Amino acid sequence: MFSRERLPWALIGVPLGLVEGATVAVFVKKGYAPILPAATVNLAVALVAGAPSMANIVSFIWANLAHGRSRVGLLVALQALFAVCVGLIAFAPRAHGGLVLTILAVIFARMLWAGVVTVRATIWTANYPRHVMARMTGRIVVYNEVGMAAVALATGWLLDRRADLARWIYLLAALTGLVAAWRYRAVRVRREFQLLAAEAGEGIGMTPFSFRMLREILREDPAFRRYMFWMSMYGAGNLMVSSQMVVLFTDRLHLSSTTQVMLLTALPLLLMPVFLPAWARLFDGGHVIDYRARQCWSLVIAIAIMCMAVVWRLPWLLWPGSIMLGVSYAGANLGWNLGHNDFATLGRAQHYMGVHVTLTGVRGLLAPPLGMLCYEWLESAQIGLGIAALLIPFTMVTAGAIGFVRMRAARQ
Repeated sequence: MFSRERLPWALIGVPLGLVEGATVAVFVKKGYAPILPAATVNLAVALVAGAPSMANIVSFIWANLAHGRSRVGLLVALQALFAVCVGLIAFAPRAHGGLVLTILAVIFARMLWAGVVTVRATIWTANYPRHVMARMTGRIVVYNEVGMAAVALATGWLLDRRADLARWIYLLAALTGLVAAWRYRAVRVRREFQLLAAEAGEGIGMTPFSFRMLREILREDPAFRRYMFWMSMYGAGNLMVSSQMVVLFTDRLHLSSTTQVMLLTALPLLLMPVFLPAWARLFDGGHVIDYRARQCWSLVIAIAIMCMAVVWRLPWLLWPGSIMLGVSYAGANLGWNLGHNDFATLGRAQHYMGVHVTLTGVRGLLAPPLGMLCYEWLESAQIGLGIAALLIPFTMVTAGAIGFVRMRAARQ
C-alpha cells in the first residue's frame, strides 16, 4: 500500500500548497492590497491563514460519514472536490467580489481537506502497525510536502514578476489534484472488514458523530481532555502568529512575496524530510505525551527567533527562525496526524480524530482573526505599536509547551 500511496500524495500536494495558510495569505496580501483598504485585506489574510485549521470544525461530519463505510472511494471523492475548489480561485476578479470568492473557495477547499485528513487517519492506522506507523506515514507526508513546497515557490516567484498571472497556477494545480484522485483509486485498506467490524462493535455504528459525542469523549477520557486543552493553547498561538507575520513581513520589513513564501512555507517544508526521521523514531518510542513534551519547544524557539527578527528589523535572523520552523513542523505533523491513536481504541480512532480536528477548527476560527484585530487595534492607537500583538501568540505557545511537560511529569 505504501508504494501505491506515494504518487497520489505527492500530486495532491500541489493544490494543497496553494491553499496552505502562509502561501494563500501572501497571495491575498499581494493581489488585493493595492486595490482594497488595508484593514479589509489584513482581515482577509487572517481568515485565509486560519482556514486550514478553521475548516476542521466540520470534521465531525466526515467522521460520521466515514464510520462503518469503505474508505478509499470516499477519500477519492473528497480529493477530487478539493481540487475543483482550488481551481475556482483562478477565476476570482481583482475586486471586492473576487476577494470574497477567494476566501470562500479557500475555506470550502480546506473543509474538504479536513475530510481527507480525517478519513486517511483510519486508513493509515489499519495499514501500518503502531511501532512503524510514524516512519511509514512520515515518508508519505514527505512526498506530499515536497509538492507543496515546489508550488509555493512558483507562486511567490510569479507574484513578484507577473502578479496578474499568478492566479492561473491555481487552475493547473486543480488539474494535478484531479489526477491524484484518479491514481488513489488503486489503494486498498488492509483487513478492512476487521476495521468495519471493530467500528460496529463499539456500539456506535449508527450514532452520528456530533458535538454531544465530542463532549462525551472528553468527559470520559480525562487524559485526552487535558491533552486537547494544551493542544488548543499551543495550536492557537501558532495559528495567530502566522497571519501576523505575513502582514508584518509586508508592511514592516517590506519583504518580497518570494522571500515570504520561502520563509513561511517552502523552506520549512523542504527541511521537514531532513528532520522527520528523527522525530518519527522518537514518536514510535513512546506515548504522544512524552513526545509532545519534547517536540513542542522547537516551535517556541522558532517563534521567539522570528519575533525578535521582526521587532529589531533583522531580516537575516528570519532564516534561522524558518529553519527552526521546519524542525518544529516535521515533529508537529506526526503528532497531529497520529497522536490521538495513543488514546483511542481501533473502533473509535475515527471519532477521536474527529474530536481533535474539530477542536483545531474552533481555534482556527477564533485565533487568527482575534490576533489580527489586536494588531489593528494597537496599530490604530499608535503606528508601529501593533507589533506588540506578537506577545499574545508567543505566550500561548509557551504556556502550551509547559502544559505538555507537566502532563509528562504526571505520568511518571
